[in-house]
Amino acid sequence: MKTIKALFVTCLLFISTSISAQTTGWLQDPSHPPIQLRFMLTGQVDKTTNTVPAVLEVKLSGDWKTYWRSPGEGGIAPSIGWQDSSNLVNSDWQWPVPKHFSLLGLETYGYTDTVSFPMQLRFEDIDKQLVLAGTLTLSSCTTICVLTDYDINMSVDISNLQADAEAIFLYNKSIVKVPKKIDDNDAIELLWDQEKSQLQATVSGYNWTGTPTLLIDGDLDTSFKLATVEQVAGTITAVFDASSWLGKVELIDKPLNLTVIDSEQALEFSTPVIAGFVTVTGESLIGIVLFALLGGLILNIMPCVLPVLGMKLSTIIDAPRVEKGKIRQQFFASAAGIIVSFWLLASFIFVLKVSGQAIGWGIQFQSPWFIAVMVVITAVFSLNMLGAFEFSLSSNVQTKLATAGDDSNRGHFLQGMFATLLATPCSAPFLGTAVAYALGADTLSLFVIFTALAIGMALPWLLVATFPSLVSLLPKPGRWMGSVKTVFAGLLMLTCLWLVTLLSSFLPTIAIYGILVLICAVFLGYMVKLKGKRAVLISISVGLILGSIVMLAASLTTSKWSNGLPDDLVWQDLDVVSIEQQVKAGKTVFVDVTADWCITCKANKIGVVLQDPVYSKLQTENMVTMKGDWTVRSEKVTDYLQNNGRFGVPFNIVYGPKAPNGIPLPVILTDDAVMNAIKQASGE
Repeated sequence: MKTIKALFVTCLLFISTSISAQTTGWLQDPSHPPIQLRFMLTGQVDKTTNTVPAVLEVKLSGDWKTYWRSPGEGGIAPSIGWQDSSNLVNSDWQWPVPKHFSLLGLETYGYTDTVSFPMQLRFEDIDKQLVLAGTLTLSSCTTICVLTDYDINMSVDISNLQADAEAIFLYNKSIVKVPKKIDDNDAIELLWDQEKSQLQATVSGYNWTGTPTLLIDGDLDTSFKLATVEQVAGTITAVFDASSWLGKVELIDKPLNLTVIDSEQALEFSTPVIAGFVTVTGESLIGIVLFALLGGLILNIMPCVLPVLGMKLSTIIDAPRVEKGKIRQQFFASAAGIIVSFWLLASFIFVLKVSGQAIGWGIQFQSPWFIAVMVVITAVFSLNMLGAFEFSLSSNVQTKLATAGDDSNRGHFLQGMFATLLATPCSAPFLGTAVAYALGADTLSLFVIFTALAIGMALPWLLVATFPSLVSLLPKPGRWMGSVKTVFAGLLMLTCLWLVTLLSSFLPTIAIYGILVLICAVFLGYMVKLKGKRAVLISISVGLILGSIVMLAASLTTSKWSNGLPDDLVWQDLDVVSIEQQVKAGKTVFVDVTADWCITCKANKIGVVLQDPVYSKLQTENMVTMKGDWTVRSEKVTDYLQNNGRFGVPFNIVYGPKAPNGIPLPVILTDDAVMNAIKQASGE
């Protein structure tokens, strides 16, 4: 009997000891032996915060690895579900600095060999048993991945816990590897660029050793891949590509963590994401050169270059009658004209930069002298396409005018230069990024990028020059060619008249009137083949009438239309202080930085801004519309553009309570881009 009683007491003591144990001991799933783990309490209790330190130690054999709290592009973070626990309020799982892994193009973060995760368990009542009962789910991978569950069952008397030296050592060893959380919102800024699907992180005010490692994560189904990083005077700026298996990434107002790790410290910053734009300072020169090539190529189909393409088309139509060697020379000459003109633009910008002047794409159109010269050139090219210069002029003048657009290599070279000059009022996709980088870069990069722009624009001509047999695919020449030339000559003349209207920003009305009269008279004189003094008088008289009609139509139109467009939106002058005040008042501000000579600006206005649903949205009570006019030189507008990382127009941006730093819009606007930006900025 005594023996049975003693055995019973021994069993009770064994059960009591096992129930109150402070560790699970080593756990291993027989179906997955490479992984062993154990969960331990240190035995220390903080009665002021009602917390108990714990540590989860995981041993991984061979090449097996497990994952960080944000695994990256693959894997699953380990987790514990305390579903059957009692007297447990929550558990704070802390994560040591992970390693970086790359496999088959996938970037992941995690741990190999042995890793210990420190935790803080918060209990409700120190006088009650702390029952820990739940499931640990651990993902482990090599070339394959295995998801394994481990049961954790512990019951401890909190008030009678005993210090465990091994658990304390492991906890302290692991806690020093956990990044220190920094509560300093002034040190970090996270900007989300919806157009580029990129996140820009900036952290400043700390000293770093070498080039730190940066990690972005948050409670989102989004992965972040570091694209570029730079460090200047203690300020780190990094750009991350964001993607989600769910599709569209939405980050505005979402809290994210930025972990910065160097050889001596690891700091973790947290802040909500705000709308903004990603600067291009971190872009590689190779990437920007590719952007420049694409941007230059796209310029060929922009409306600014259409008249010159028409001129070139007429040359191509004539080409079948020309030897291949001659075709090659002509097209190489045009390509050379494009390249040389871009070099001249780069040199002009370099001089402005050295002298401390404002720089930007298309700023030459802010000069009335440049526009006046372009008026003359477009008129000459237009009349020359029609075979003009039959009216009486001195032989020297006739020779100079004729050879300006003739069929010689010099004429084709000038055509290429002319095409480039007409292209500068246009912005195109990729062009803005390349130009912005070039204007803010060193001298060598400036010329490299402008050369890439030139080659991109010259590619069609280089293609024909390399393969002149391509012209055989075009229709054979015939009487219809005269009509085609007349059409394109008319397009060039319209370009000339458009340039004349731009002069109204610089010259008095009487001067514009005189130029219009002259153009109309000369054009009419050619069209009806008038000759002699009497013919000149008739041409001038009719030109006076046509010029008057044009000026009258322009004056009547101006009274009803703004910049040639129906616009009853109330535009305020661009004012940065006013933008901040309007946003603080809960308003959403749409800013349009434009210029009369900017063709892309006009296209955006006609096709998007003055069309529903954007037009109606901009007229609502909570919207404010602001305009920055860059038609003529304006230091205020130039500074605003450059402060936003832009060096040309159009530039559109939306500010609001949810986007105080603004959401930049693409160069070529769409209804969806504008409406989505307004929705994000206003928080609708």
